[in-house]
Amino acid sequence: MSAIERTRTARAVAGPASPVAGAAPSVADAIPRGATTPRAVVRKRPGGGPVEWVLVHIAFAVTIAFFLAPFVWMVLAAIDSRAEAYIRWPEDPTLANFRAVFERFAFGTALRNSLIVSTATMVLTVLTVALAGYSLSRLSVRRKDWFSYTVLLLQTMPLSATMVPIYGLARELGLRNSYLGLVLVHTAIELPFLTWMMKGFFDAVPRYLEEAAWIDGRTKLRAWFEILLPVARPGLGVAAGLSFLSAWAEVLMVIILVDEPGFFTVPFAFYRAARGEGSYMEVRYEIVAAMGVLYVLPVLVLFFATRKLMVRGLMGTARGV
Repeated sequence: MSAIERTRTARAVAGPASPVAGAAPSVADAIPRGATTPRAVVRKRPGGGPVEWVLVHIAFAVTIAFFLAPFVWMVLAAIDSRAEAYIRWPEDPTLANFRAVFERFAFGTALRNSLIVSTATMVLTVLTVALAGYSLSRLSVRRKDWFSYTVLLLQTMPLSATMVPIYGLARELGLRNSYLGLVLVHTAIELPFLTWMMKGFFDAVPRYLEEAAWIDGRTKLRAWFEILLPVARPGLGVAAGLSFLSAWAEVLMVIILVDEPGFFTVPFAFYRAARGEGSYMEVRYEIVAAMGVLYVLPVLVLFFATRKLMVRGLMGTARGV
């Protein structure tokens, strides 16, 4: 027997070699004899199979169609010579409805009034909530928390509950049938919620930034303008958009404060168009639809012009900023 064969025989009799003292045990040493290695767990992707995929997309398509249906009807009815209350393709497309809106309902004057009131309300609201939100966030006064919650509580008050007091104040101050009266009332309606929102944006700004500006010699007003306002710009964008849209769509205060045709706004023109020729029995859907198309256009322009700022501001509000 050769030396190699004698060595193999000795290893077979002795069995597997024991681990060397001090050496780290291998994975094979840790697994007992006869045990099987576990199989890897295969996780299913969230989303399910093809049936779930089809159901999700059907639900999504139905939801989108539900929200787009009024706009589709509005556009199609605006160019129809005789529209109905349901969606249909225009048999005789025409643009005469838009001309009738301007000629019969003085829509040009109403559109001008709405633009003036909404823009002035937006500017005044942004300036006011920027200062008021900063005051609630930074100034140390007694009962500040009580005052803050009182401001928020005012937002829960129904607008209809303030109709009589607002009418009385406007009549005594001579603010009926005026742009100033409409602007002040619309601004007051938006102040509680937007002030509280801007307070949250200013609370998120570190105080050391403002203190560093003071050390550099800036006044509080200059530090507010140069340091805090740029940081809170998304919040100001949200305040501007919401205040403009609120004044643009509000009709109750116009009915209370205005009785002269020269100060009617677009929502009140809608009210007159829906009444028809002095009767509620017949509604000219094509006139209402044409007015709706013209009414939505400025809002779309504002949205596309400020969409990035609005999204940033709303995301900050959702995060609790």
